[in-house]
Amino acid sequence: MGFLEAVKKQYVILNVSGIPVRADVRWIAVILLMTVVIAGGIGFANAAVSITLGLATTLIFFVSIFLHEFAHAAVARMEGLRVVEIVLHPFGGLTRFRHEPETPRAEFRIAIAGPAASFLLSLLFVAAAVAAGSAGLDILAALMYTLAIGNFLIAVFNMFPGYPLDGGRVLRAYLWRSGKDLNEATILTGRCGQAIAVAMVIFGLIFAIVRQDLFTGFWAVLVGLFLYDSARSIIKEVNASEQVTVQDVMMLPVPVAPESTVQEFVDHILPMYPRHVFPVAREKQLYGMLLLAEMRSVEPSLWRQTLISEVMRPVSHDHFVETGVSLTEARELIRLNGIGAVGILDSDGNFVGIVHGTGNPK
Repeated sequence: MGFLEAVKKQYVILNVSGIPVRADVRWIAVILLMTVVIAGGIGFANAAVSITLGLATTLIFFVSIFLHEFAHAAVARMEGLRVVEIVLHPFGGLTRFRHEPETPRAEFRIAIAGPAASFLLSLLFVAAAVAAGSAGLDILAALMYTLAIGNFLIAVFNMFPGYPLDGGRVLRAYLWRSGKDLNEATILTGRCGQAIAVAMVIFGLIFAIVRQDLFTGFWAVLVGLFLYDSARSIIKEVNASEQVTVQDVMMLPVPVAPESTVQEFVDHILPMYPRHVFPVAREKQLYGMLLLAEMRSVEPSLWRQTLISEVMRPVSHDHFVETGVSLTEARELIRLNGIGAVGILDSDGNFVGIVHGTGNPK
């Protein structure tokens, strides 16, 4: 393993509510740098006390960043998404999900949760600063104001309308709700993220050269470069996904014959294939879709005489796509058809596969 790989390697530092929280060793450098800057601003004659207070303030600030990300995770779980991990990097954090939100509303609520948490934290730190000032603890009040400003800036910066910033996700939710394809909305907001990144780099260079503020300028350039690279990676990933067709990822179907009974399905097929939706087909002809949630409305006493054809949804145009259709288009159809899957037909109209969605059918 090379030096750069070792530096960027992520380690699990804790688990919260079953969510692994990862960070890499670059955090050590950032913690040391912020500790020195804050300690220098305190101006205590006792260097050990200044460094201790600076370190404590830095660690609390990073806990604030974690709470920002955990707010995303908590709302995502409320929306039915599986949270894979929270990654803390030197310029903020990232919450990873198993799949994208299924609706613009869910995307908006998840995106706005982080800045809302940071803004709430800034208010709490202001209240703590006022209380400390009233008690004559001027140093503590100054540190609380520093944390309040830091959280406020996180909230404001993250609301810039460029992906992967939270504001970019809010803009993506708006574009998605307005009728744009999710991938198209992602690319547009990713371009906005790149524009914001370039502006930050220019801003940092101006601060460093004109105002001789090397610390602010250097930090702004680093954040801009990191944001640009993140946006570029997202755009590249979306463009690559556009080339994937349903034929590349489809599963072999487990068809249910329309003339079979519900009892036969429950006894012989469901125990082997615990899915939420099954294609109803015979001799490569698709007749409809059987939704497990709808089949459960049939009384068990009627299972032996109830045919699958009586409880299935008859096939319609939004139940299937052809083999050459992109996976992105198929997933959008899955999101809209209320079934949670689409059948795949070849050029002759034969039923050859199925693609399932990421969530349960509505």
